[in-house]
Amino acid sequence: MSQDAPLSFPAPRPALSLEVVTIAPEKSGWAVARDDVPIERQLVAELLDPWVTGRRISDVVFLRGGLMNRNYRVRVGGDDVVLRFYDRSPQACAKETAILKAVDGVVAAPEVLYAEPHAEPTPFALLEYVDGILLRDLKARGDHRAISDAAYDVGRQLAALRTVPIDADVLGVPDIDPALLAGSNVNARLIEHFLGSPVLRQRLSPSDVDRVLRFAWRREELLAAVTDVRCIVHGDLNSPNILVRHTGDSWKVAGLIDWEFAFAGNVFYDIGNFLRYERRGSPRFEPAFSRGLADGGLALPADWLSIARVADLGALCELLTRSDVPDNVVAEVRELVLATIDAAA
Repeated sequence: MSQDAPLSFPAPRPALSLEVVTIAPEKSGWAVARDDVPIERQLVAELLDPWVTGRRISDVVFLRGGLMNRNYRVRVGGDDVVLRFYDRSPQACAKETAILKAVDGVVAAPEVLYAEPHAEPTPFALLEYVDGILLRDLKARGDHRAISDAAYDVGRQLAALRTVPIDADVLGVPDIDPALLAGSNVNARLIEHFLGSPVLRQRLSPSDVDRVLRFAWRREELLAAVTDVRCIVHGDLNSPNILVRHTGDSWKVAGLIDWEFAFAGNVFYDIGNFLRYERRGSPRFEPAFSRGLADGGLALPADWLSIARVADLGALCELLTRSDVPDNVVAEVRELVLATIDAAA
């Protein structure tokens, strides 16, 4: 490529443009419509010029697996780093990098090396490259000892996250009316709000909408009883967002990634998300995960799993309000919603 050749910025992918071949545990069948988004090395060099300080950028590789944002593995000198473009929401760059700085040294997460939260046309951040594999992939291997080790450490990490001070300005939820987040019965009112969506009502039958609503209000007291447990909530804590690696004689968390959905709330939202696909008949993460929570200092009430299920129901209902979620994803989420209320029947 000549020095005078024009630079072409890669087009962002549509937000939540997903394609599911089959309903499979933990989004393993979810795929973006475009698997590869090339970017010119010269453009990367220009974007990162304030940080690279003369070091050579020798390789840029698109990282598959991101559902909403583009990520590239970049070789700078002798080091690998991750260049992350915030296609879904430009505001997420400032939010995620602020959270990553806040949790640094408390939980395993990528270090922020450089960021341009106001870059045009798309904000970006340069993050530490975390060496590891997705917990989802480790789970697929079927090595129960390894899965148990990793789940235990996720529990310890999540308990530690509760000690990080909350910055309300950073952890706001811009897509939600603040009035819905204030006062009592927040979880039930949010679920009722989502259930009023015309899009959701095309995906759940009237009888199922009524069942979910009655379940939410009937179980609201469970979550209300632990509302004093307020902390940073990752907001998308599932195995595709957890990197693990073998360290010593066990598997540990190498990095919790994708913090753009984080908010200030109750730790049980993350517990419910993490155990969303866990079923009594085929446990994978339990009881190691809850043991990690307890060893990390989180005292769990006797009905902690029921509380977590109630907490996660709102996130599932919110997914059903999105018109751009394809039918196969809708089928998976609907199955999870109904399994949640059926399990408590």
